[in-house]
Amino acid sequence: MRKFYLPGILLLAILMGHASYSQDFSNKGKDFWVGYGYHVRMGQANPPGGSQDMFLYFVTDSATDVTVSCPGTGWSVTYNIPANTVFTTGAIPKSSPDHRLTTEGLSSKGIHVVATKPIVAYAHIFNSAISGATILYPTNTLGKEYYSVNYKQSSNDPNSNGWFHVIAADTGTTTVEITPSANTTGGWLAGNTYTVTLTQGQVYNVMGQPIVNTGPGPYTGVDLTGSKIKSIAVGNSGCKKIAVFSGAGKIHINCSGTPNTTADNYMVQAMPKASWGKTYLTVPTATYGNAGSANPSNNIYRVCVDNPATVVTLNGAPIPYPLQNSFYYEIPATNIPQYITANNPIMVAQYLPSQGNSNCTTGNGDGDPEVIYLSSVEQNISKVRWNASQRFCINATKHYINVVIPNTGTAISSFRLDGAAVPASSFTVHPFNSAYSYAILNVSGISGINGAACNTYTGPYGISHLVESDSGFNAIAYGYGNVETYGYNAGTNIRDIYQYVTIQNQYATVNFPATCKNTPFYFTMTFPYQPTSIEWNFGTLFTPPANTFSMPDPSLYFIGTIVVNGRTLYQYKIPNPYTVTAPAGIYPIQVTAINPTPDGCGNTQEINYDLQVF
Repeated sequence: MRKFYLPGILLLAILMGHASYSQDFSNKGKDFWVGYGYHVRMGQANPPGGSQDMFLYFVTDSATDVTVSCPGTGWSVTYNIPANTVFTTGAIPKSSPDHRLTTEGLSSKGIHVVATKPIVAYAHIFNSAISGATILYPTNTLGKEYYSVNYKQSSNDPNSNGWFHVIAADTGTTTVEITPSANTTGGWLAGNTYTVTLTQGQVYNVMGQPIVNTGPGPYTGVDLTGSKIKSIAVGNSGCKKIAVFSGAGKIHINCSGTPNTTADNYMVQAMPKASWGKTYLTVPTATYGNAGSANPSNNIYRVCVDNPATVVTLNGAPIPYPLQNSFYYEIPATNIPQYITANNPIMVAQYLPSQGNSNCTTGNGDGDPEVIYLSSVEQNISKVRWNASQRFCINATKHYINVVIPNTGTAISSFRLDGAAVPASSFTVHPFNSAYSYAILNVSGISGINGAACNTYTGPYGISHLVESDSGFNAIAYGYGNVETYGYNAGTNIRDIYQYVTIQNQYATVNFPATCKNTPFYFTMTFPYQPTSIEWNFGTLFTPPANTFSMPDPSLYFIGTIVVNGRTLYQYKIPNPYTVTAPAGIYPIQVTAINPTPDGCGNTQEINYDLQVF
């Protein structure tokens, strides 16, 4: 049995007669999973568990209770958080109980975050100037198939392995196939496929094998980019949702040569393959030099393909770089925005270089390595709140957000930063796609904290910033300190672009589950296959018998096909409208379909989502 959970906790303007609406906030939710990823300082004997710490940050719009727990160790804590707050948890325990992922293999150390109201969540692992952060994606956006995207592993410390881990997010048994792209410390061989079985909250951690781990350095290891992680069906149990994270205990990223003066750990949550897109517009990060400078840094990019036959173009021409390991193209360091397209879905990673001896000509000043997975243009968002983190010792004047936005309509004129209009002069037309513009915006951080004061500072540990427009945009957020950087995708949709629900009323058509009370609307379901039967279960939303609708012969309800990324999708519509009279709120709905040509996840497929009623 296969289960899909479409994004269902939405922030949506009340439908007031507009023709279309922005998509849901897939980075905002009430349920998350994360692991305490490997950090090079975990090998220290003193203090117990190492000198690194892991904290979680929560950004709230409404007052909420948030419980952070590890079912496998029995540890749990609940926080009562006010509205409009950037909240920092206590340190995740690293001893008694120990939640660190220090070795390859299976553990019960998955960390679960559950909130009573939607929040934006982040994880941050740091030790002095060795720090990495990631935004977390809600459980209902997770998928079944992922790739790990890492980098050439080089560091100024031994035991700085690259890594990735997978967490089982669903109840019951989750079976996962893992195919590492390089040899691992646990004896797994590159290209071989291994099967692991997890229960909810269990983690399988994979550590890249060292190459040079003694002597004066640089200390090197294998690059795990291209490792495949896939949930599979076993017996009557379908594919289950999994969360995947990638990172390095410490890494130096350079533009030429092999120096390794400065390095940093990093961690990033992977996006499921079903959410990859075909069009990406990149913006270089701000200079490591003077705050507010318009001079951009050099960044490196990797363009990843699931199918080696995928045709990739760079700035309107065939990409001139070789395909490596049948999985990625590497774009050398550049400070010019890039326009990347493909005929099949792809994934793009952006790399910020080391500050010292990286030959990246980034300018003197703050900064260090970071890895950010980018959103495609297809997965844009129209409103996002993020945390400008103080940790560790981030310069208050060096927090930034990069934005890519369409030039059409009122996209730019309606763009707001913390409620204030951003002048159109702040945007520059993208040099390779004139339909879009970009901006590198310098925003405020925690002021008055420098030098040794960072070691004794007790908070707050960030400032909340809000960007919004009436049109979808893409964004990354980052900040620099002394040989230190944090960075992450500021906000994205992580929609399954091949299977989703559409709701249509007299005012709008939206490809996510939301409607207004007392307004007649139609349900349409889009599938990447032709089901032989479909059944809708509306739970308590309507009065029986209207709470179920069966399609024993879906061909009677077939309304046509569409093509997305070269793939034919099939759409089926309930013929009669429904009207919600129930109170505003969130109502679970389930669609059960029979897929005659399953892709390894079983014939019976359950699509679960929450309908938001306004």
